[in-house]
Amino acid sequence: MPVVWQFRCYVSPTGRNEIRAWFDRQPKSVQAGFISKLKILRQLEPALWMPKPFRWLRHECSGLGEIRFEAGNVQHRPLGFRTDLTFTIVFCAIEKGGKFEPGNACQIGLARKSEVLSNAQRSCPHDFILD
Repeated sequence: MPVVWQFRCYVSPTGRNEIRAWFDRQPKSVQAGFISKLKILRQLEPALWMPKPFRWLRHECSGLGEIRFEAGNVQHRPLGFRTDLTFTIVFCAIEKGGKFEPGNACQIGLARKSEVLSNAQRSCPHDFILD
């Protein structure tokens, strides 16, 4: 299938790719689950981005979406936003009992979204191997 989407990652004010740093700290099972979801999502038209692999968020998280996957009995929820056919991942949370951990994950994600939208240097192309 053709690649439809491009993925980008949040870059901190110090120049650190925060999503790559998160990824590198994860066990192989989490890394594999994350890459698997990116492979699926990158080939889907926007209308097909829906649960299970993805969900747009509402209420205090409005403006963000979550990539959804489970690894090691943990519900991982990388958060990000869409511009055209680019999805920028800004924060990686987990979900327990229907709530994000950390509890301020949406606030962090929305603040980082604002940073990226106002300064293109605050994101970079992903460097995860998807082929």
